[in-house]
Amino acid sequence: MRIAAAQITTGPDPDANLELIREYTARAAQAGARVVVFPEAAQRAFGHPLPPVAEPVTGAWAEAVRGLAREFQIVIVAGMFTPGVPSADGRPRVVNTLIAVGPAGAGGGRGDRRRLRQDPPL
Repeated sequence: MRIAAAQITTGPDPDANLELIREYTARAAQAGARVVVFPEAAQRAFGHPLPPVAEPVTGAWAEAVRGLAREFQIVIVAGMFTPGVPSADGRPRVVNTLIAVGPAGAGGGRGDRRRLRQDPPL
């Protein structure tokens, strides 16, 4: 089985980052890969506010990744941010989440990083 590692540099715009994922997924599929793996923070680069883009794994960004998996008939593993438990003083927090979705587009898996530095808060 061929597996592609896509080392991309993301920015603050989740839609632009999704286009990078599309481009590299197409390249991986064209090269015969059955799986393409993207880094954490594929949704939005670290160093930018993360709570505004955090969404459930059933949200629009993850659904778009599922659509790419269906379109290119490939498994995609990509990092995103999901809503976390607010801090004691009520500040929003995020969870650094990895999703894995297959060509069927449904289901898939997720992994949450248990330690995400949050001071200063993201």
